[in-house]
Amino acid sequence: RRLNMSNDLILCQREIRRLRCVVRTYEVQMRELERYLEQMAGNQELGEEARQTAREISEAWQRIQED
Repeated sequence: RRLNMSNDLILCQREIRRLRCVVRTYEVQMRELERYLEQMAGNQELGEEARQTAREISEAWQRIQED
């Protein structure tokens, strides 16, 4: 039983490390998305409708993160 608990602990620690990596990757991607939306919202080469859509998506994303 002790060996089983030890193996379970090792597997749990590996899963925690894996999940931390997943979370870090997600956070980086979300920051990139935020920067991209900000750039689109301010890009004068895009039409007003596209800039407005980027602003709306950005605002919706901010609300989601706050919840």
